[in-house]
Amino acid sequence: MFWNLLADAAEGTEQTAPAGGIPSYVIWIVLGVILVLFIVYFFFSGRKNKQRRQEYAEQIDAIAPGNKVKTTGGICGIVTEVCDDNTIVLETGTDKSGKSYVKIDKECIYQTDAKGPMQIAREEAEARRKAEKAAKDAEKAAGKSKEEPAEAAQPEEAPAASEETSKETPEEKQD
Repeated sequence: MFWNLLADAAEGTEQTAPAGGIPSYVIWIVLGVILVLFIVYFFFSGRKNKQRRQEYAEQIDAIAPGNKVKTTGGICGIVTEVCDDNTIVLETGTDKSGKSYVKIDKECIYQTDAKGPMQIAREEAEARRKAEKAAKDAEKAAGKSKEEPAEAAQPEEAPAASEETSKETPEEKQD
């Protein structure tokens, strides 16, 4: 059925506008634009996903004894040992309930407080931006404090002007 529709459409194609509507070249232009948009979208989303995967891998490699982790199964614990065969030993439980040790694969780690090089660099850049913003704000505040003495003189003149506008008539003074 679909092939029949395509065959019918191919027989009726003309370079000029059909009786009821849009010229065929406009349809091809719209389809081309949509195709380009899809390609651009997948390109940029692929780059972002690649960056996330790389950051996750760096975080997993940065795990050391003492880091807190959560596994994909929901086990929370503290890393006590990092083994050479891509596994770690987790300490779970408390002193009251009793501690237990679990050996798991590093790839089962869902969340950790370990920081990889990319995350450290990003946090340093963010701290630098905040420091620069604070310095600019302090500079602006210092600039405003220099202008305040000049502004302080202006309000003193303003009440004199307002007294002129609110002068009472001689009749009101008598009342």
